[in-house]
Amino acid sequence: MKIFKIPLYSFLCVLFIIITASFFVDKKNKTKAFVSPNSSIYKLNKINDYSKSDISPKEERFISKTFGQLETINKDSEEIDKVKTIINSLINKGILSKEHTSYHLFGTDHDGRDLLKMLTVATRNNISLSLVVVFCSISIGMLIGILQGYILDREYPVQYMYIKNVITFFIQSITSIPMLVWIFVIYLCNVLVFHIYDPYWKIMWTFIFLGIIYYSSILSLTIEKHIISLKEFEFLASSELMGLSKLQIVIHHIIRTNLAPLLISQSILIIIQTIMLEITISFHAIGYGFMGDIISYGSLVSHLSINPSSINMIVPIIFAGIFCSILNLIILNFQSMDA
Repeated sequence: MKIFKIPLYSFLCVLFIIITASFFVDKKNKTKAFVSPNSSIYKLNKINDYSKSDISPKEERFISKTFGQLETINKDSEEIDKVKTIINSLINKGILSKEHTSYHLFGTDHDGRDLLKMLTVATRNNISLSLVVVFCSISIGMLIGILQGYILDREYPVQYMYIKNVITFFIQSITSIPMLVWIFVIYLCNVLVFHIYDPYWKIMWTFIFLGIIYYSSILSLTIEKHIISLKEFEFLASSELMGLSKLQIVIHHIIRTNLAPLLISQSILIIIQTIMLEITISFHAIGYGFMGDIISYGSLVSHLSINPSSINMIVPIIFAGIFCSILNLIILNFQSMDA
């Protein structure tokens, strides 16, 4: 147990720092330069009239081509390295000055925004979206699962069995349809039926309905099977003989004692799936995810995919993959603890 708590608490602390830092990110702050990871931005200034200086024709052509009518330009470290000899010569002659303005660990996007800063904002938005889905899924899925696995799965009148069979039919019908199909159907319903056109709320309600309809159905099946397996230990029947009400048994002996690890692991799994699904549907070829100024893992990947040759496109994917891998590690720890 102690081995598990240390990485979990460390992860929560790092996540808290990332989310807190995201509120201090200036999303409008742009470098006006697209740079690759591990690059810096330098400002080059013309400080003297080069026409009166002793410079070579090559250096004169460089100034004319690079600056034009401008007095100041921004260059990334890769561009600086290509003409490092000429720039250093012009600096020594007092023609140019070079000033380091910023460093970008993950590079920038096509708008010149620092990717590391944008990823902190994207983490906050994706986690917020995922937690909303988790809340809807757990609330409804747990209710249906307990109803199916404990309340209706007993020697009640035959009408109760009919209700159980009807619920089972609908759940199996929902889960038999691929998740992406549900995404497209719900998204279109939001536009055509509910007339939701705001980009943020359109995708938010899409995932909310997905949690209510799809994820809750899958979760209810998992909870139902778990509760049925608990009946083999006969402690539920013993609790009833002791005079405990069904509400007390559900809260104390089913949810708190036996379902808590399962609900936590399933919640984390839903978070992982929601993050990866948001990246998938936000791709510009699909266009069902966050759009415009809303920053998420998916919108960053979609925006950077405008130039597929850029290595920057895979940075949000790798970041999200590492984040989800850590979450999956936590699930494995919970499963090993439960075993």
